[in-house]
Amino acid sequence: MKTTTNLAFSMAFLLSTTLAAQSEEVSSKLKGSGEVVIETGGGTFEAAAKKAFYDPFTRDTGIKVVLVPEDHAKLLTSVKIGQPANDIADIAGGELTSWVAKDALEKIDYSYFAGETSAKIPPEMRNEFGVGDYLWSSLIAYNTKKFPEDGKHPKNWVDFYNVKEFPGKRALSKCEKMVDGGLLEGALLGDGVPSDKLYPLDMDRAFAKIKALMPDVGRWLVAGADGPQSLIDGEVDMASTYNGRVVAAKKQGAPLEMSWDQSLLQHGYWVVTKNSPNKENAMKYLAYIARAEPQAAFAEGIFYGPINSDAYKLLPKELADLMPGSPAIIKNQVFQNYEWWGKAVSDGRTNYDVALDRCVALLSQ
Repeated sequence: MKTTTNLAFSMAFLLSTTLAAQSEEVSSKLKGSGEVVIETGGGTFEAAAKKAFYDPFTRDTGIKVVLVPEDHAKLLTSVKIGQPANDIADIAGGELTSWVAKDALEKIDYSYFAGETSAKIPPEMRNEFGVGDYLWSSLIAYNTKKFPEDGKHPKNWVDFYNVKEFPGKRALSKCEKMVDGGLLEGALLGDGVPSDKLYPLDMDRAFAKIKALMPDVGRWLVAGADGPQSLIDGEVDMASTYNGRVVAAKKQGAPLEMSWDQSLLQHGYWVVTKNSPNKENAMKYLAYIARAEPQAAFAEGIFYGPINSDAYKLLPKELADLMPGSPAIIKNQVFQNYEWWGKAVSDGRTNYDVALDRCVALLSQ
Protein backbone atom coordinates (compact mmCIF):
# COMPACT_ATOMS: atom_id res chain seq x y z
CA MET A 1 0.00 0.00 0.00
CA LYS A 2 1.25 3.49 -0.79
CA THR A 3 1.79 5.58 2.29
CA THR A 4 3.04 8.76 0.68
CA THR A 5 2.07 12.21 1.89
CA ASN A 6 0.22 12.87 -1.37
CA LEU A 7 -1.92 9.77 -0.96
CA ALA A 8 -2.72 10.60 2.63
CA PHE A 9 -3.65 14.15 1.65
CA SER A 10 -5.84 13.11 -1.27
CA MET A 11 -7.59 10.51 0.87
CA ALA A 12 -8.29 13.00 3.63
CA PHE A 13 -9.51 15.62 1.14
CA LEU A 14 -11.79 13.18 -0.64
CA LEU A 15 -13.36 11.85 2.52
CA SER A 16 -13.80 15.27 4.09
CA THR A 17 -15.55 16.41 0.91
CA THR A 18 -17.95 13.48 0.80
CA LEU A 19 -18.72 13.73 4.50
CA ALA A 20 -19.41 17.43 4.20
CA ALA A 21 -22.02 16.65 1.55
CA GLN A 22 -23.86 14.08 3.62
CA SER A 23 -26.33 16.45 5.23
CA GLU A 24 -27.61 17.46 1.79
CA GLU A 25 -28.21 13.85 0.75
CA VAL A 26 -29.98 12.52 3.84
CA SER A 27 -33.62 11.66 3.21
CA SER A 28 -36.19 13.46 5.30
CA LYS A 29 -37.58 10.11 6.45
CA LEU A 30 -34.35 9.52 8.38
CA LYS A 31 -34.69 12.68 10.41
CA GLY A 32 -36.26 12.58 13.88
CA SER A 33 -35.73 13.20 17.57
CA GLY A 34 -34.92 11.31 20.75
CA GLU A 35 -32.11 8.80 20.92
CA VAL A 36 -30.82 5.42 19.81
CA VAL A 37 -28.78 3.25 22.21
CA ILE A 38 -25.90 1.32 20.63
CA GLU A 39 -23.38 -1.07 22.14
CA THR A 40 -19.67 -0.42 21.75
CA GLY A 41 -16.49 -2.34 22.38
CA GLY A 42 -14.43 0.84 22.58
CA GLY A 43 -10.95 1.24 21.11
CA THR A 44 -10.17 2.06 17.50
CA PHE A 45 -13.51 0.66 16.35
CA GLU A 46 -15.42 3.18 18.46
CA ALA A 47 -13.15 6.01 17.32
CA ALA A 48 -13.75 5.18 13.66
CA ALA A 49 -17.50 4.73 14.20
CA LYS A 50 -17.76 8.02 16.06
CA LYS A 51 -16.21 9.91 13.16
CA ALA A 52 -18.03 8.07 10.37
CA PHE A 53 -21.34 7.08 11.96
CA TYR A 54 -22.31 8.48 15.36
CA ASP A 55 -21.51 12.19 15.05
CA PRO A 56 -22.67 12.61 11.42
CA PHE A 57 -25.91 10.71 12.15
CA THR A 58 -26.78 13.01 15.03
CA ARG A 59 -25.80 16.07 13.03
CA ASP A 60 -27.87 15.11 9.99
CA THR A 61 -30.94 13.57 11.64
CA GLY A 62 -31.27 15.20 15.07
CA ILE A 63 -31.26 11.79 16.78
CA LYS A 64 -28.80 11.40 19.65
CA VAL A 65 -26.51 8.37 19.79
CA VAL A 66 -26.05 6.90 23.27
CA LEU A 67 -23.26 4.33 23.71
CA VAL A 68 -23.22 1.47 26.23
CA PRO A 69 -20.53 -1.19 26.82
CA GLU A 70 -20.89 -4.39 24.81
CA ASP A 71 -22.22 -7.28 26.92
CA HIS A 72 -24.20 -9.81 24.90
CA ALA A 73 -25.04 -12.06 27.84
CA LYS A 74 -26.54 -9.12 29.72
CA LEU A 75 -28.32 -7.91 26.58
CA LEU A 76 -29.95 -11.27 25.86
CA THR A 77 -31.13 -11.50 29.45
CA SER A 78 -32.63 -8.01 29.27
CA VAL A 79 -34.40 -8.87 26.01
CA LYS A 80 -35.82 -12.03 27.55
CA ILE A 81 -37.54 -10.04 30.31
CA GLY A 82 -38.79 -7.47 27.81
CA GLN A 83 -36.48 -4.62 28.80
CA PRO A 84 -33.68 -4.44 26.18
CA ALA A 85 -30.51 -2.83 27.52
CA ASN A 86 -29.86 -1.23 24.13
CA ASP A 87 -31.41 -0.88 20.68
CA ILE A 88 -28.59 -2.00 18.40
CA ALA A 89 -25.99 -4.74 18.82
CA ASP A 90 -23.09 -5.85 16.66
CA ILE A 91 -22.91 -9.66 16.56
CA ALA A 92 -20.78 -12.24 14.76
CA GLY A 93 -22.22 -13.62 11.54
CA GLY A 94 -22.37 -17.12 12.97
CA GLU A 95 -24.42 -15.94 15.96
CA LEU A 96 -27.38 -14.59 14.00
CA THR A 97 -29.23 -17.90 13.76
CA SER A 98 -28.97 -18.37 17.52
CA TRP A 99 -30.31 -14.88 18.27
CA VAL A 100 -33.22 -15.42 15.90
CA ALA A 101 -33.99 -18.77 17.55
CA LYS A 102 -34.10 -16.98 20.91
CA ASP A 103 -36.64 -14.50 19.45
CA ALA A 104 -34.24 -11.72 20.44
CA LEU A 105 -34.39 -9.63 17.28
CA GLU A 106 -36.70 -7.37 15.32
CA LYS A 107 -36.94 -7.73 11.56
CA ILE A 108 -35.00 -5.05 9.71
CA ASP A 109 -37.29 -2.49 8.11
CA TYR A 110 -35.59 -1.97 4.76
CA SER A 111 -38.20 0.62 3.75
CA TYR A 112 -35.96 3.18 5.49
CA PHE A 113 -33.07 2.30 3.16
CA ALA A 114 -32.77 4.25 -0.07
CA GLY A 115 -33.18 2.03 -3.10
CA GLU A 116 -29.66 2.69 -4.33
CA THR A 117 -28.30 1.79 -0.88
CA SER A 118 -30.05 -1.58 -0.66
CA ALA A 119 -29.04 -2.42 -4.22
CA LYS A 120 -25.35 -1.94 -3.38
CA ILE A 121 -25.35 -4.25 -0.34
CA PRO A 122 -24.57 -7.89 -1.24
CA PRO A 123 -27.57 -10.16 -0.58
CA GLU A 124 -25.48 -12.19 1.88
CA MET A 125 -25.41 -9.09 4.10
CA ARG A 126 -29.08 -8.11 3.75
CA ASN A 127 -30.61 -10.60 6.13
CA GLU A 128 -34.20 -10.39 7.33
CA PHE A 129 -32.92 -9.89 10.88
CA GLY A 130 -29.56 -8.19 10.36
CA VAL A 131 -27.55 -5.83 8.17
CA GLY A 132 -23.90 -6.55 7.52
CA ASP A 133 -21.47 -4.50 9.57
CA TYR A 134 -18.13 -4.70 7.70
CA LEU A 135 -16.03 -7.19 5.78
CA TRP A 136 -12.82 -9.01 6.52
CA SER A 137 -11.21 -12.12 5.07
CA SER A 138 -9.64 -15.37 6.14
CA LEU A 139 -6.93 -16.21 3.63
CA ILE A 140 -3.50 -17.74 3.18
CA ALA A 141 -0.32 -15.82 3.91
CA TYR A 142 3.29 -16.84 3.57
CA ASN A 143 6.82 -15.82 4.44
CA THR A 144 8.51 -14.25 1.43
CA LYS A 145 11.92 -15.43 2.63
CA LYS A 146 10.70 -18.98 2.03
CA PHE A 147 8.53 -18.20 -1.00
CA PRO A 148 9.84 -15.04 -2.78
CA GLU A 149 7.26 -12.99 -4.65
CA ASP A 150 9.30 -13.21 -7.86
CA GLY A 151 9.46 -16.98 -7.56
CA LYS A 152 7.11 -19.88 -6.99
CA HIS A 153 4.75 -19.13 -4.12
CA PRO A 154 1.36 -20.42 -2.89
CA LYS A 155 -1.66 -18.64 -4.36
CA ASN A 156 -4.70 -20.50 -3.03
CA TRP A 157 -5.93 -23.35 -0.82
CA VAL A 158 -4.98 -25.93 -3.45
CA ASP A 159 -1.37 -24.78 -3.14
CA PHE A 160 -1.66 -24.59 0.65
CA TYR A 161 -2.54 -28.29 0.83
CA ASN A 162 0.02 -29.30 -1.79
CA VAL A 163 3.03 -30.19 0.37
CA LYS A 164 4.90 -31.75 -2.54
CA GLU A 165 5.01 -28.61 -4.67
CA PHE A 166 5.15 -26.24 -1.69
CA PRO A 167 7.06 -27.94 1.14
CA GLY A 168 7.12 -26.39 4.58
CA LYS A 169 5.16 -26.16 7.79
CA ARG A 170 1.61 -24.82 7.85
CA ALA A 171 -0.49 -23.04 10.44
CA LEU A 172 -4.22 -23.77 10.68
CA SER A 173 -6.98 -22.57 12.99
CA LYS A 174 -7.69 -24.73 16.01
CA CYS A 175 -11.15 -26.20 16.48
CA GLU A 176 -12.69 -23.35 18.49
CA LYS A 177 -11.66 -20.93 15.71
CA MET A 178 -12.59 -23.18 12.80
CA VAL A 179 -15.42 -20.98 11.51
CA ASP A 180 -13.51 -17.68 11.64
CA GLY A 181 -10.42 -19.43 10.34
CA GLY A 182 -12.29 -21.19 7.53
CA LEU A 183 -10.78 -24.54 8.52
CA LEU A 184 -13.29 -26.79 6.74
CA GLU A 185 -13.90 -24.45 3.81
CA GLY A 186 -10.16 -24.16 3.18
CA ALA A 187 -9.73 -27.93 3.28
CA LEU A 188 -12.50 -28.49 0.74
CA LEU A 189 -11.28 -25.75 -1.57
CA GLY A 190 -7.82 -27.25 -1.21
CA ASP A 191 -9.27 -30.62 -2.27
CA GLY A 192 -10.62 -29.13 -5.46
CA VAL A 193 -14.23 -28.35 -4.56
CA PRO A 194 -15.46 -25.43 -6.73
CA SER A 195 -16.33 -22.34 -4.73
CA ASP A 196 -19.92 -22.34 -5.99
CA LYS A 197 -20.34 -25.96 -4.84
CA LEU A 198 -18.77 -25.47 -1.42
CA TYR A 199 -21.98 -25.59 0.66
CA PRO A 200 -23.30 -27.74 2.19
CA LEU A 201 -19.85 -28.64 3.48
CA ASP A 202 -18.82 -32.28 3.11
CA MET A 203 -17.44 -32.88 6.61
CA ASP A 204 -16.07 -36.33 5.82
CA ARG A 205 -14.07 -34.99 2.91
CA ALA A 206 -12.91 -31.91 4.81
CA PHE A 207 -11.65 -33.77 7.86
CA ALA A 208 -9.94 -36.39 5.69
CA LYS A 209 -8.05 -33.59 3.95
CA ILE A 210 -7.10 -31.96 7.26
CA LYS A 211 -5.96 -35.30 8.69
CA ALA A 212 -3.67 -35.86 5.72
CA LEU A 213 -2.06 -32.45 6.28
CA MET A 214 -1.61 -32.79 10.04
CA PRO A 215 2.04 -34.04 9.88
CA ASP A 216 2.89 -30.76 8.14
CA VAL A 217 1.01 -28.48 10.56
CA GLY A 218 3.51 -26.67 12.75
CA ARG A 219 1.04 -24.50 14.65
CA TRP A 220 -2.64 -24.63 15.53
CA LEU A 221 -3.89 -21.07 15.78
CA VAL A 222 -6.05 -19.70 18.59
CA ALA A 223 -5.67 -15.90 18.60
CA GLY A 224 -5.92 -13.58 15.60
CA ALA A 225 -2.28 -12.52 15.91
CA ASP A 226 -0.99 -16.11 15.94
CA GLY A 227 -0.91 -16.51 12.16
CA PRO A 228 1.42 -13.62 11.25
CA GLN A 229 3.52 -14.17 14.36
CA SER A 230 4.11 -17.84 13.54
CA LEU A 231 5.29 -16.77 10.09
CA ILE A 232 7.54 -14.02 11.44
CA ASP A 233 9.07 -16.39 14.01
CA GLY A 234 9.81 -18.96 11.31
CA GLU A 235 7.66 -21.52 13.07
CA VAL A 236 5.71 -22.04 9.84
CA ASP A 237 6.11 -21.03 6.20
CA MET A 238 2.47 -20.41 5.34
CA ALA A 239 -0.60 -19.82 7.47
CA SER A 240 -4.33 -19.39 7.47
CA THR A 241 -4.90 -15.90 8.84
CA TYR A 242 -6.75 -12.59 8.43
CA ASN A 243 -6.05 -9.89 5.88
CA GLY A 244 -5.91 -7.05 8.41
CA ARG A 245 -3.32 -8.84 10.52
CA VAL A 246 -1.07 -9.36 7.51
CA VAL A 247 -1.35 -5.73 6.39
CA ALA A 248 -0.51 -4.55 9.90
CA ALA A 249 2.52 -6.86 10.09
CA LYS A 250 3.76 -5.75 6.66
CA LYS A 251 3.57 -2.13 7.78
CA GLN A 252 6.00 -3.07 10.54
CA GLY A 253 8.40 -4.52 7.98
CA ALA A 254 7.51 -8.21 8.29
CA PRO A 255 8.46 -10.29 5.20
CA LEU A 256 4.91 -11.47 4.57
CA GLU A 257 2.55 -11.61 1.63
CA MET A 258 -1.04 -12.82 1.23
CA SER A 259 -3.29 -14.06 -1.54
CA TRP A 260 -6.94 -13.14 -2.12
CA ASP A 261 -7.55 -16.16 -4.34
CA GLN A 262 -10.17 -18.44 -2.66
CA SER A 263 -10.21 -16.17 0.39
CA LEU A 264 -13.33 -16.26 2.56
CA LEU A 265 -15.45 -13.15 2.90
CA GLN A 266 -16.59 -12.81 6.50
CA HIS A 267 -18.77 -10.32 8.31
CA GLY A 268 -20.95 -9.67 11.32
CA TYR A 269 -24.40 -8.14 11.60
CA TRP A 270 -25.93 -5.02 13.04
CA VAL A 271 -29.16 -6.17 14.70
CA VAL A 272 -32.09 -4.45 16.42
CA THR A 273 -33.20 -5.97 19.70
CA LYS A 274 -36.70 -7.33 20.19
CA ASN A 275 -39.07 -4.70 21.61
CA SER A 276 -36.41 -2.05 21.19
CA PRO A 277 -37.72 1.16 22.83
CA ASN A 278 -36.23 3.23 20.01
CA LYS A 279 -36.92 0.82 17.15
CA GLU A 280 -37.74 3.48 14.56
CA ASN A 281 -34.58 5.41 15.34
CA ALA A 282 -32.60 2.18 15.20
CA MET A 283 -33.86 1.47 11.69
CA LYS A 284 -33.06 5.03 10.65
CA TYR A 285 -29.53 4.66 12.01
CA LEU A 286 -28.88 1.43 10.10
CA ALA A 287 -30.24 2.95 6.90
CA TYR A 288 -28.04 6.02 7.40
CA ILE A 289 -24.74 4.21 8.00
CA ALA A 290 -25.31 1.75 5.13
CA ARG A 291 -24.95 4.62 2.66
CA ALA A 292 -21.78 4.84 0.60
CA GLU A 293 -20.28 7.96 2.25
CA PRO A 294 -20.37 6.77 5.88
CA GLN A 295 -19.12 3.35 4.78
CA ALA A 296 -16.13 4.88 3.00
CA ALA A 297 -15.28 7.06 5.99
CA PHE A 298 -15.46 4.08 8.34
CA ALA A 299 -13.27 1.93 6.08
CA GLU A 300 -10.66 4.68 5.96
CA GLY A 301 -10.67 4.87 9.74
CA ILE A 302 -10.20 1.19 10.57
CA PHE A 303 -9.39 -0.70 7.33
CA TYR A 304 -12.41 -2.99 7.18
CA GLY A 305 -14.18 -3.55 3.89
CA PRO A 306 -17.38 -1.49 3.53
CA ILE A 307 -20.69 -3.28 2.93
CA ASN A 308 -21.84 -0.81 0.27
CA SER A 309 -20.06 -1.48 -3.02
CA ASP A 310 -20.31 2.19 -4.03
CA ALA A 311 -18.12 3.10 -1.05
CA TYR A 312 -15.08 1.65 -2.80
CA LYS A 313 -15.48 4.32 -5.49
CA LEU A 314 -14.99 7.01 -2.84
CA LEU A 315 -11.70 5.57 -1.63
CA PRO A 316 -8.31 5.96 -3.32
CA LYS A 317 -7.72 2.95 -5.59
CA GLU A 318 -4.53 2.10 -3.73
CA LEU A 319 -6.60 1.66 -0.56
CA ALA A 320 -9.73 0.12 -2.05
CA ASP A 321 -7.81 -2.58 -3.90
CA LEU A 322 -6.45 -3.88 -0.58
CA MET A 323 -9.87 -4.23 1.03
CA PRO A 324 -11.93 -7.43 1.06
CA GLY A 325 -15.08 -7.15 -1.00
CA SER A 326 -13.68 -4.55 -3.39
CA PRO A 327 -14.51 -4.92 -7.09
CA ALA A 328 -10.88 -5.83 -7.77
CA ILE A 329 -10.95 -8.70 -5.28
CA ILE A 330 -14.47 -10.00 -4.71
CA LYS A 331 -14.54 -12.09 -7.88
CA ASN A 332 -11.87 -14.31 -6.29
CA GLN A 333 -13.60 -14.53 -2.91
CA VAL A 334 -16.23 -16.76 -1.33
CA PHE A 335 -18.89 -15.56 1.11
CA GLN A 336 -18.94 -17.75 4.21
CA ASN A 337 -22.37 -19.33 4.71
CA TYR A 338 -23.28 -18.65 8.34
CA GLU A 339 -26.78 -20.07 7.88
CA TRP A 340 -25.31 -23.49 7.10
CA TRP A 341 -23.12 -23.40 10.19
CA GLY A 342 -26.10 -22.56 12.38
CA LYS A 343 -28.49 -25.08 10.82
CA ALA A 344 -29.75 -27.83 13.14
CA VAL A 345 -29.33 -31.47 12.18
CA SER A 346 -31.53 -34.43 13.14
CA ASP A 347 -30.35 -34.71 16.76
CA GLY A 348 -30.91 -31.01 17.47
CA ARG A 349 -27.26 -30.06 17.32
CA THR A 350 -26.07 -27.53 14.76
CA ASN A 351 -23.58 -28.21 11.99
CA TYR A 352 -21.12 -26.23 14.09
CA ASP A 353 -21.66 -28.50 17.12
CA VAL A 354 -21.13 -31.61 15.02
CA ALA A 355 -18.02 -30.22 13.33
CA LEU A 356 -16.56 -29.05 16.64
CA ASP A 357 -16.89 -32.52 18.18
CA ARG A 358 -15.30 -34.13 15.14
CA CYS A 359 -12.49 -31.57 15.04
CA VAL A 360 -11.61 -32.01 18.71
CA ALA A 361 -11.61 -35.78 18.31
CA LEU A 362 -9.31 -35.55 15.26
CA LEU A 363 -6.78 -33.20 16.86
CA SER A 364 -6.62 -35.28 20.02
CA GLN A 365 -5.46 -38.36 18.09
